[in-house]
Amino acid sequence: MNNFEYYNPVKVYFGSDSIEKVGAIAAEYGKKAVIVSYTDISFYGNLFDRIHDSLKAAGVEYLDYLEVMANPTIAQAKKGVDVCKEFGADLLIGVGGGSAMDCTKVIAAGVCYPEDDIRKMIAFSHADGSQIPPKEALPMIMIPTLPATGSEMNCTAVITDEETVSKSYVWAPDCMYAKAALVDPALSKTLPPYQTACAALDTIAHTVEGYFNGDPDVNLELQDRMQEGLVRAVLDTLPKVLENPDDVQARGVMQWASAIALNGWVLSGTYTWAPMHQFGHVLSARYKATHGATLAVMMIAFMKYFATHPGNAHYEQFAQRMFGKPLAEAALEYEAMVEKVGVQTRISQFGAKEEDIDMLADDVERVSFNADGVLGSVPPMTKEDVKAIYRLAL
Repeated sequence: MNNFEYYNPVKVYFGSDSIEKVGAIAAEYGKKAVIVSYTDISFYGNLFDRIHDSLKAAGVEYLDYLEVMANPTIAQAKKGVDVCKEFGADLLIGVGGGSAMDCTKVIAAGVCYPEDDIRKMIAFSHADGSQIPPKEALPMIMIPTLPATGSEMNCTAVITDEETVSKSYVWAPDCMYAKAALVDPALSKTLPPYQTACAALDTIAHTVEGYFNGDPDVNLELQDRMQEGLVRAVLDTLPKVLENPDDVQARGVMQWASAIALNGWVLSGTYTWAPMHQFGHVLSARYKATHGATLAVMMIAFMKYFATHPGNAHYEQFAQRMFGKPLAEAALEYEAMVEKVGVQTRISQFGAKEEDIDMLADDVERVSFNADGVLGSVPPMTKEDVKAIYRLAL
């Protein structure tokens, strides 16, 4: 294994009606809470009434900030910072999927950020060293409603700069871990089938980012087996959830799998750079595509690309262990599985065209290439590699 440090302070309350504890837990960390979620919360039923009632019972004042959209922007986060400062918030509660929780993190850090622009905390360039990560944030409680990003248990937030059409992340272990995550699988029962499927494919992509980038000179057998088990559990459980959306036990598997995929358990000791995500972020920023769908498309393309290129030992291992087939055949089988659950398998389905390839590659280069002029994966990728993979994805 590679050397690593591991730290994860998030306390998880998992199970039915866990959100009834939100008031008591919030009272441990603050007196004035801003609840961050989407512009439309109608599909949550009485969830916000339950949260409000619990906070009232615990004597915690609250204010709803319902301005987040899919692929949240700097503008949404900045407005949230202003709302929190005006309200005098000392606590944030993120309710929703990765977009809501990530925006919550940026807002929580933004309230305390000493620089003049919260853009400076985001790694919008991996080459120039200009990022100034936050060191302090308001305490946070997360209530995930989508089993996808695992944002409730990690210290990363992804956000889009709408001015430059750049999507990237801030990683801040000093301050961006939530104090608590209230995880009730039943909250995901109202998800449409498409969002349920995209969430599952998001979890799979998170898991295999470290797997595909495995160093052949490093013993990763433990991590490989954990990652394989997680992926297999998601692949086996997704059809059950789509067939019976009220199966809370199956939804519990999906919800916990998404958290484990990115809470450090299965990726510690691996080379965790995420090249598929760098490609996917560009697609989300350019075409407003669903994050999990972009990762599904790019995972298929990566498997196809490395079927004929060197440095593919872990790709081939994944194909044999997960599908019992060579990589090229496994790529086609996975593509068929993605199509079967109703998710896009081609970037053209998001609106991309052949003439967009250079633009997309430029976007990846601008944000994600390192100071050596390559994408820091295993093996490193040039701009021509990036273009070739996007073409495979057309």
